[in-house]
Amino acid sequence: SYSFCTLLFYTSLKMLVVILGRIVNFFYGLCRLLFYGWQPEFFNSSSEWGSNPTRSTNGHRPMVDLVFAMDCTASMGPYIDTARESIQLIVKKVSSHQQTDFRFGYVAYRDHFPQDDTFVTKCHNFVENPSQMKTVVSTFGAEGGGDGPEAVTAALFESMNYPWRQNAIKVVVLIADAPPHGIGTRGDGFPLGDPTGKDPIEIANEMALRGIILHVIACEPTLSSHKNAHDFMEGLTQITEGRFIPLTSASLLPEVIVAAAKEEISMQQLEDSFLDDIKVMKDEGMETAEISDRLQKMMSEKGSKTEQIVMKDIYEGYNRSNIETISQCATLKEALSQIESLKQPTVPYQQQPQSISTSIMFAPFSKSISRMAKKKMI
Repeated sequence: SYSFCTLLFYTSLKMLVVILGRIVNFFYGLCRLLFYGWQPEFFNSSSEWGSNPTRSTNGHRPMVDLVFAMDCTASMGPYIDTARESIQLIVKKVSSHQQTDFRFGYVAYRDHFPQDDTFVTKCHNFVENPSQMKTVVSTFGAEGGGDGPEAVTAALFESMNYPWRQNAIKVVVLIADAPPHGIGTRGDGFPLGDPTGKDPIEIANEMALRGIILHVIACEPTLSSHKNAHDFMEGLTQITEGRFIPLTSASLLPEVIVAAAKEEISMQQLEDSFLDDIKVMKDEGMETAEISDRLQKMMSEKGSKTEQIVMKDIYEGYNRSNIETISQCATLKEALSQIESLKQPTVPYQQQPQSISTSIMFAPFSKSISRMAKKKMI
């Protein structure tokens, strides 16, 4: 009876915390409406507003469409707070870089019922006004979450189906401290994967085909404490030729987002500079492998350079074989059948503070060409 009373006490306490959290969020939203007027309009799915890609008339101004996919469960409070307070600065820095035409979308996600009874995803369409962006990010606080893994797959699916501008640089920044369901994590409430049947690896491959780059900002050391989490999350980024960026402090979030945007603009400009050459090679009937070899040689001879993220690798020596395996797979089932049982990398507690910057360096030729191949450009 003692254990039953203890269980009842903690269950009641948890319910009380949830109720108090919702009361606070309600009055916070009410005050925001009274004092600020404009209110963001969220939808459960990005499909509810349709897909209407448009072509820019901005001449040579680079365009960036960026979607934040933010884990809004209880453990993510510091990152949500930092995003809210710094989003206007992020937009200002990205927009001022080469006069970028910047749009921002937002996917808040938690988990599927019964692991979470608030929502799975909430999607806000692209906006351009920095003050509106701050209001969008401020809508959902950190609340809920149950079994460790979260609705990452649902968030990726919604992000992929946003109404991206046809010739914009398309970037999804997933900010998470937990993996998707179905990758073998202990205590997973949905061990067979996303309960709606969606597959994160299939989604990542489709994103690559559509030219959408996925960057994962991994909130460490929490993410890597989950079995297979680091390998799967970095594997997803490699499929789209994006980056896996581990952070040990929420304060670095603005720096890494600005750096990632600058890198993407530079990479896109590199690809665009070879479009005429690619057309000539295609007209000559050259095969994809031959075009790839020719492009790599041309980039090397021209000494092509791009702006790239520079940051210290916080992980101690680590076997990356599973990451490479996952990045070559077509489905989650295929990946699970091929990966080895590896301990995820550890994040040293006694380490130098992280720093993020960008630097002009010789372009990663193979990465650029792989991106173009996945988009069927070559």
